[in-house]
Amino acid sequence: MSQRHTANNLPLPPGHHGHWLLRVREQVKDPLGVIVRAHQRHGDVVFFNDIMGPTYLLAHPDHAQRVLVDNARNFAVMGKSATGVMGNGLFASTGDFWLRQRRMVQPVFHRARLTKMVRDMVAETQALAEHWDQAVRTGESVNLLEQMRTLVLTLLGASLFSPDVYAGQQALREGAAIISHSANESPFDSLWWLLLRRLKVPRLGGDQWRATVAAVDRALYALVAERRKNPEGRDDILSMLLEARDSRGEGMTDKEVRDELATLLIGGHESTAVGLTWVWYALMLHPEVEQRVREELATVLGGHAPGGEAIQSLTYTRAVVEETLRLYSPAWRLRRLVLEDEQIDGWTVRAGSQVMLSPYLLHRHPSVWKDPERFDTERFSPGQKEGRHRHAWLPFGGGQRLCVGNAYALTLLVTVIATLLPRFQTRLVPGHPVVPMAVGTYRPRSGIQATLHAAPPLAHGSSSTSKVLSS
Repeated sequence: MSQRHTANNLPLPPGHHGHWLLRVREQVKDPLGVIVRAHQRHGDVVFFNDIMGPTYLLAHPDHAQRVLVDNARNFAVMGKSATGVMGNGLFASTGDFWLRQRRMVQPVFHRARLTKMVRDMVAETQALAEHWDQAVRTGESVNLLEQMRTLVLTLLGASLFSPDVYAGQQALREGAAIISHSANESPFDSLWWLLLRRLKVPRLGGDQWRATVAAVDRALYALVAERRKNPEGRDDILSMLLEARDSRGEGMTDKEVRDELATLLIGGHESTAVGLTWVWYALMLHPEVEQRVREELATVLGGHAPGGEAIQSLTYTRAVVEETLRLYSPAWRLRRLVLEDEQIDGWTVRAGSQVMLSPYLLHRHPSVWKDPERFDTERFSPGQKEGRHRHAWLPFGGGQRLCVGNAYALTLLVTVIATLLPRFQTRLVPGHPVVPMAVGTYRPRSGIQATLHAAPPLAHGSSSTSKVLSS
């Protein structure tokens, strides 16, 4: 047991108790490595004096359940986002207002509506396929991360505003991309920003930042005003938000609609694009898995473009996506503020401190996952899912604050793979190592460089087909 004590003489868990400045470079240069090594050395409860303040790392799925569900009222969301651009949308709002907004936004992502959105997802992804055909002919390589960032922003925009409307929103597209990139910058940029924040020094480059946010604001408010003026004929998320009513029959204000649109567009962009990039990477590392996905697509889709109902039948493809998100979860840590003293595993977690949950650690915890570093799609077959700890797999968070767009994101990932994989095969470019890094998201540092090839023909009577159907 640690001999270090807090000011009120309560012992602290083992970990790093010195001043945060002594470890700031390591914490920002390799923040994930710091918590992985600390967990390996000290166990499931670890204390840090880190750059964000006194922090308790809680690494067991039981801890996640305590923080996110059982006593969630005592663990507050950390407030406004780092960028501030998402306003008081679902990501940042709290209390009764958050609950009202959540209840109004949730129906947007019901299964029937997701099924309708698949059509536009497929159409926009097929437009990318035309560019990929050119790359196949020329043999040039592509950066899959950049390709997926562009594609996901297009798919989100099409779902939010309708494809033809979003196509004309150049300022919104460019501004959203800039803001998303800024929130997922390099470790040393993050160090500079965090130091300025901790020391309460204004961030440099504020004029350019404010101009970008203002351009996004103008575009969003203009779209809301135009849709209020001409509400007919659209079946997109913007129209659904404008039609939503709370328990008193009241709708959202323009500011509330704007904040939810910004949250869905910008908040959902980078993590979805990174997750999709990791799926391509997993398929390249595991050609036998890629083959089984191709066979399922051929069997279920029969050579046709995927439709909304067919997407729900791609059980093996979905398992590949879910296993990828286990090993390569873009959201690698969650923070909460402790409101009152809390007892966890015999330790007093002090009010005013923070707790950190890490999906990276939870997704590898040996109490749940056998041989956790192995890529194994069978973990997400129906039989193996049943009875598993509900908080051992948290790529979208958990509890009441579970990401409202989690079903949308999974549908998008499966739809893109189902649209492109029957036509293309991706292969890693030798000499371009894939180095993961943990900043705003857990992503490949320099992206993933790959060559594109025409998909190989499926062998007739493949013995894998029956396995796919039974998965």
